[in-house]
Amino acid sequence: MNENINNGFGWLERALNIIEKYQIKTILKGVIMIVIILFTVKFVENPTYFFEKYKEWETTQHNIALEKRMKNNAEVQLLIEKLLYKTSAKRVVVLELHNGLTSNGNLPFAKCTATYESIADGVHPISDQYQNVNLSLMPFANELFHKKYWCGDTEEFKDIDRALYYKMMSNNSEHIACCVIPGVNEPLAFLFVTFDKKTDLHNCDEIHNIINDCSLQLSLLMELKKTQ
Repeated sequence: MNENINNGFGWLERALNIIEKYQIKTILKGVIMIVIILFTVKFVENPTYFFEKYKEWETTQHNIALEKRMKNNAEVQLLIEKLLYKTSAKRVVVLELHNGLTSNGNLPFAKCTATYESIADGVHPISDQYQNVNLSLMPFANELFHKKYWCGDTEEFKDIDRALYYKMMSNNSEHIACCVIPGVNEPLAFLFVTFDKKTDLHNCDEIHNIINDCSLQLSLLMELKKTQ
């Protein structure tokens, strides 16, 4: 062991001798100064060069993300169609979370938008009713963030979120099962499965497993970091 330590110190001593002999610090400083000068000259010759390069990079990243979105849309839709069938539900809706504009207090508005929907025969779509919904107007969202999964009669959350309750009842969604679709760093979306009759609603534990499996598969398709 002492021999290894001595060898380590030996290599360190040699490295320090090389730095002292060839003045590597001075050389590195010179290289850095040359790079800075070249960047400065390039900027003087074409002041918009770096901005244009950044815009090109930004456009490329946007196109990559858009391509991923278009590619995965069909797979997401297929997953929720299968979920509709497995649960014998009337409607499946995905509400994606996103940032809205910033307030005068520099705080972002947290919003959700219905981006995917699957409906049973004879059921009308409702995704147009859930566009850019501010989460501050949807108290049930906080409940779902906390519990991650919720299943039961719509009547049960009437006291928590009256607006959502009346909207659900107007669409004959008397019973719901829903969960958070997880992301790498933060939640991506809400997954809602709705039923119009109590007899349609399976055992909550059973449906929990089905919805949870679907949400994990959706998570893989709905986040750019996971699809790259």
